[in-house]
Amino acid sequence: MDDASLLRLRADLGDEDGLWPEHVPVVEAFLACETQWRVASVSNGFGARMVYVGLDYAACRVALELAGIVVTPDLWSGLQQLELMAIAVLNAAVPA
Repeated sequence: MDDASLLRLRADLGDEDGLWPEHVPVVEAFLACETQWRVASVSNGFGARMVYVGLDYAACRVALELAGIVVTPDLWSGLQQLELMAIAVLNAAVPA
């Protein structure tokens, strides 16, 4: 995330419905890993669709390290919680 985006994000923290300050490090870590998804193609006989399996943790480790993010047990737990929520959203059925 670039500096200008971080400043805008932090400026929005004053709003009650914004991102709480204690959640900013986890969101930054998640965004650093946002391109590191493991996906699988699943076929039902009529077609195939992509299924998000989860983050590639080895790739995330590199991404976090290169982003200068120090991973603590609490940060890792928060990242995994966001991952599980994202998997549910990304794999949700799309209405026809």
